[in-house]
Amino acid sequence: MLAEIGHFALILGFSFALLAALMPFVAAKMKASYLTRYVWPLSYGAFGSILTSIVLLAVGFAIDDFSVAYIAHHSNTQLPIFFKVAAVWGGHEGSFLFWVFSLSGWAALVAACYRNKPEQHVFISRVLAILAALVATLTLFTLLTSNPFERLFPVPLEGRDLNPMLQDVGLIFHPPMLYLGYVGFAVSFAFAVAALTFEKPQWQWAQLSRSWTLSAWVFLTGGIALGSWWAYYELGWGGWWFWDPVENASLLPWLTGTALLHSLIVTAQRRSLVGWSLLLAIFTFSLSLLGTFIVRSGVLTSVHAFAVDPTRGLVLLAILAVMLISALTLYALRCERYLQAMNFELLSREAAFLVGNSLLAVATLTVLLGTFYPMIFQAFGLGSISVGAPYFNSMFVPLSLVTFFVMGLGVLVRLRASAEDFLITRLLAPLSASIIGGVVLSVLFERGVNLVVCGALICALWIILTALQSLILLPSYQKNAVNKQVEKTIAEKSLDGLPRPRLRQLAMLIAHVGVAVTVIGATLVSNYSHEVSNKMGPGDTVILEDFQFDYIETELLIGANYTAEQANIQITKLGHFSKEQVMGLIQPQRRHYTVRTMNMSEPGIRWWWDGDIYITLGEKLNATDYAVRIQYKPFVRWLWVGAMLMMLGGALSVFARLTVRYKQETERLKTELGSVPSAVEVAQQPENQIIWKQSK
Repeated sequence: MLAEIGHFALILGFSFALLAALMPFVAAKMKASYLTRYVWPLSYGAFGSILTSIVLLAVGFAIDDFSVAYIAHHSNTQLPIFFKVAAVWGGHEGSFLFWVFSLSGWAALVAACYRNKPEQHVFISRVLAILAALVATLTLFTLLTSNPFERLFPVPLEGRDLNPMLQDVGLIFHPPMLYLGYVGFAVSFAFAVAALTFEKPQWQWAQLSRSWTLSAWVFLTGGIALGSWWAYYELGWGGWWFWDPVENASLLPWLTGTALLHSLIVTAQRRSLVGWSLLLAIFTFSLSLLGTFIVRSGVLTSVHAFAVDPTRGLVLLAILAVMLISALTLYALRCERYLQAMNFELLSREAAFLVGNSLLAVATLTVLLGTFYPMIFQAFGLGSISVGAPYFNSMFVPLSLVTFFVMGLGVLVRLRASAEDFLITRLLAPLSASIIGGVVLSVLFERGVNLVVCGALICALWIILTALQSLILLPSYQKNAVNKQVEKTIAEKSLDGLPRPRLRQLAMLIAHVGVAVTVIGATLVSNYSHEVSNKMGPGDTVILEDFQFDYIETELLIGANYTAEQANIQITKLGHFSKEQVMGLIQPQRRHYTVRTMNMSEPGIRWWWDGDIYITLGEKLNATDYAVRIQYKPFVRWLWVGAMLMMLGGALSVFARLTVRYKQETERLKTELGSVPSAVEVAQQPENQIIWKQSK
């Protein structure tokens, strides 16, 4: 019965979304503008219905309702309860239901944020209608091709169990965060398309969409970082990025989303790069849908693929094509209203952002070509070809280094008082320090000069120093320019020209430092990792770098739904000028999942701030010995520390913007309330005094 209720709730959510999408058109046709107000409750209704649907599916997993085909294929009575709940998005049907749920949640959140702002209702109603159209389309796709509530007959006594590769804490956090990032860019898409539907330019769209774009970017950054971390410690290869098609599919919208973030700054404040912002908003969400197509179509081989059904993939591709063609056609018809001739200097934020956006666009095309070229090559009957890491590294790394330089330059140009002052004090000082520091660090690691490592370290230091210099010097620069800015603001009757609060500068510093930390981690772990593979059993010893590994014993373990053989390997730090130090035990496992009859390696990891020891227990060679792979990964955790800093910077920026909006709204309400006389003031007015005396 729960499955039928969940199915009905999903149909109800589709109905609410469809009505919300049609309501603005009905209001315009009937010339009844009051009808647009119903978009708000309909958006809430769609979200509530889809929320009910996904909760009932989770309840079905919790009570082991194997009469539902999706639950029977992805669960088991022995599966721990937290994995049962996470299995809701562990397969194709459930993951797409969560995708639709996330989209309806973003739409409901947009509706809630602007419900008390009547001056924005006309514009926001169209934004909500576009989001509702997306919800309705993808909900219909779920109902017709990927229904997670289909019954299974005869009902099996036991489920097939969740894929052992997914039985990890990463499943609980990685897919939801990634989906929230993917789907969050639908809000940016809706704001851009809504702006294009009006006859007159709606310049507020860029300012309104900045916080939503930044929030989606934070979630997508977290999703990619969690996926990298999950692959690192779960797959047993010791890698953190494989240029896998699905990994590339998440990187593509992240690159264009990063460009969109910076483009919206200039568009909102100076009405520049408007065409860039509109197109980036359209293409970023389109690339998110393209990533969904890659995961669920089976057209590209990947360990991350959820499905290999080309029919569903073609339907998704058709949805993407219709959406993209419609949006680009609308852009072609209406873009002239937003495009303005702008003159800006070579050393300006507009120029830096334009160059940065161009580099990110080229990087996106490079990854896109490398990902889809094998499929296109095969589709034309030219045979099979593989595009791997050498192509991506040779193309992507140089573009990234140039982008990092422009990234620091874009921060500095804001502090330019004059050409001479900028060149001498603002540019040469951090550039010289970065070059010297990068060369010194490269020599320390390499005992020579590795050009790639040296260039990456120089760029990382350049990003940190320019961001730090901006944070320190910007207040004095703003103090000197504040009078001019205020005069300009009063003339334009806008608050966009005022200097940003210091909290936003701190957020920028943290995010940019996060990029630099990630660059350092990626560079060092890619160039200075070491490994050794040996046959090992109890009593054997292996030495790698400054560490000695002693195989102590093998233990047999029994888990909730698996059995395992665990090696206890003692690690000792060898000292050249000091005593040897025992660092502890590393315990890699080789698990056997009985229901799925699959073997999985669970690596053992011991980490420090400057590197990881990573041990994988391979095939059993005889009664006591195993193939053991030992790796040393220097500074690998800096990758995820950098990602966390980027997320923190983005979250702080969103918080700063919300704080400013809250203060502005509070001041507006105080002004409105101040203009309304109180009850005492009304009673004291002469005409009311006369009326009161007469009544008395």
